Amino acid sequence: RMSDEEKGDAANQDSSAQTYQRKECILWGSLYEKNLLDLENRLAGICDPGYTDFNEHEMSFSLKTNATADVTLRLRRKFHAETSSTNQWRFRYVGRPEPDPTCPVVVRKVIDSVAHSHNMMDFVKTLGLRLDYEYIAKGKVWTCGAIKIVVSSLKRTKIVGKYEMENLEKLGDSLLIELSVTIPDSMEYLPVARQLKTFSTQLYPLVELQKVEYWMK
Repeated sequence: RMSDEEKGDAANQDSSAQTYQRKECILWGSLYEKNLLDLENRLAGICDPGYTDFNEHEMSFSLKTNATADVTLRLRRKFHAETSSTNQWRFRYVGRPEPDPTCPVVVRKVIDSVAHSHNMMDFVKTLGLRLDYEYIAKGKVWTCGAIKIVVSSLKRTKIVGKYEMENLEKLGDSLLIELSVTIPDSMEYLPVARQLKTFSTQLYPLVELQKVEYWMK
């Protein structure tokens, strides 16, 4: 039998695991830039007061053990065209989505962390990771309780490793809209997924948020 001390250690480990092992429920949509003001007015009416601006550089890597990627690692840092670098990185490990055709949103496991490094690219190479794509995302984050709404304008670099403004180009005339909620890994996701889908209808017809099966090719 476990001693009281061992039980306490196990409980602390379970509690610690819950702080970083999460499930993410997410939907995606797109919006023409000319309709951005209408969307922002809608969000101002239904979301919590205020929003947060961001301008960040994201790189997506994959670790493949078969034909499809088992794990995706995303690295994101604040983007400044003047310096094009910062030593603080946000890590996000993204697992494969739940194979649940009855769920109205994408559900996937995620682990978030923060790291400081001067040679991050050397580190990810030693892990056997391959860069799939990168982009610069600039926009705003809104919240409505636990729901997060991210509106992003995306750019890419024309020359790998060069992030000066003259080397950046827009990825089309549309904005990326992401609607998401993160929950503890042990929590039942279907009720939350349905709530997220219901909330998304408040943005229609400006944005039709959908479950994008991006892993199906």
